[in-house]
Amino acid sequence: MKTRFIPIAILLGILFTCCKKNNAPVAVNQPPACSITTPVNNATFTTADSVVVTVTASDPDGSIAKVEVFLDNVTATSPKTAPPFKFTIPAGALTAGNHTIKAVATDDKSATADVTINIAADYIPAIYVAGYENNGATSVAKYWKNGTPVSLTDGTMAAAVYSIFVSGNDIYTAGYENSGNTTLAKYWKNGTGVTLGTEASEAKSIFASGSDVYVCGHELKNGFDYGRYWKNGVAYKLNGISNDGGPTAYDSAGAIGNSIFLKDGNMYILGWCPTWNGRRVPVRWINGEGHALNDNIRHSYINGSCLNGNDIYAAGNQENATTGLPMACYWKNDDPTLLTDGATTVGVANSVFVSGNDVYVAGYEYDYYNGGKSIAKYWKNGTPVLLSDGTRPASANSIFVWNNDVYVAGYEDNTAKYWKNGVSVDLTDGTRPAVAYSILLK
Repeated sequence: MKTRFIPIAILLGILFTCCKKNNAPVAVNQPPACSITTPVNNATFTTADSVVVTVTASDPDGSIAKVEVFLDNVTATSPKTAPPFKFTIPAGALTAGNHTIKAVATDDKSATADVTINIAADYIPAIYVAGYENNGATSVAKYWKNGTPVSLTDGTMAAAVYSIFVSGNDIYTAGYENSGNTTLAKYWKNGTGVTLGTEASEAKSIFASGSDVYVCGHELKNGFDYGRYWKNGVAYKLNGISNDGGPTAYDSAGAIGNSIFLKDGNMYILGWCPTWNGRRVPVRWINGEGHALNDNIRHSYINGSCLNGNDIYAAGNQENATTGLPMACYWKNDDPTLLTDGATTVGVANSVFVSGNDVYVAGYEYDYYNGGKSIAKYWKNGTPVLLSDGTRPASANSIFVWNNDVYVAGYEDNTAKYWKNGVSVDLTDGTRPAVAYSILLK
C-alpha cells in the first residue's frame, strides 16, 4: 500500500480555512450617546426654584433602555424608559451653593454613557410677618410665612402677636391673649402657646438661644406698668431708674421692655422707664439692671432695637422741648439722632435695622395741627422714603434688609401688609382691621 503525503502548504490552507469559518468576528455593541440640553452648564438658580432637566439620548446600534438623572450623585427623579427624557427636580431640593447634575443613559445591551454639568443656587429666604387680623368679632393672633397665614388663636378671645423670631426650624412669636377681661402675656413655639403668669400683661419681644426662651414686656399692677422679662416662663423684674439715669433696687413702675436679645452671654432689653421725678427716659437693661441713655432732658421712648457688631441701635422718639410733639429718632449706643423736628408734625420710629454702613429706621409721621393722616415711611441714613401717600392712615412698624432689598411691615387703613423696596404686598384683604407688627427674613 502506497502512503500518500499531503503537501504542507495545502494542509496549512485547510487549517486556516477551518479556523476562519469557526471564528467569525462578533459584532461589538456601540455605547449610547447622552447629553443634557437644559439647563446649560453653570446655570444659576435659587433655593426656591425647581429645575427642569432635558436629556437627549440615542443608541447607534440598538435602543435606549432608560435614562436617569442624579443631583449631587443622588437619584433625583424616577428613570424614564422612553422619550421625551424630561425630568423635574422639585423646588426645595437645592440648597445654597454649588451642585452637579448627571444624566446616565443605558442601552438595550446595558452599555452606559453619562454627562455631568454644574449649577449653582442662591439662597432665597422665607419672609415671616407677625400681627393680627380681626375675624369680625375679635382679633386673632397670627403670622404669615411667605404670605400664607397661620392662626395662633381660635378667635374666641382677643389676641395679637408683636414679635417673631426664627431659630432653625422653630418659630417663636410673642404677644398676648385675653382670658376673660384680663390681657395675659403669651408666647408660642411652633404654634403651641405658653401663658406668662396670671397678672394683666403683654409680651413685646422674644429671643431664643438653645433651649432657653427669653421674652420681655410689661405687667400691670396697681394701675402701673412694670417692666418684666420672662426666662423659660419664669417672670423677673426690671429695675427702676434714678433721677441721674442710674439703676435703683426698686421695681420699674411705669416701664416697658420693648426689645430683647443676647450679646456676649448677657441679656439686653431696650425700652423706657420713668425716673423718680416722672421723666420718661430711654433705658438699656443688662441682665435686669437699667441704665438711661444720653440726652434725657425730655420724655423719650424706645420702641425697637437691633445689634450690629458691638454697636446697639435703638429706635423711638423724643419730645420737642418747645411744642411737646414727639420727634422720631434713633440711638447708636447712647447717642441720639433726630429724624423729624417736631415743629408741626408727630414723628415716631418703631424699628431699626443696620446693614453695612447704612441705618434704616421705620415709623410714621403726620401733621399734628392740620389733622393729617399718619404716613408710613422709613429713613435710610436720615433720608425719608414714603411708603404711603397720606390719604389713609398707615404705619411702618418693623424693618428688615436682605441683600439690599428693604422689607417693611405695617398697615395701611385696615390692611396688614409689608412693602418690598416700596412696593406694597397685602397680607389681608382690608375688609376687617389687621396690623403687621414684626418682620424678619430667614
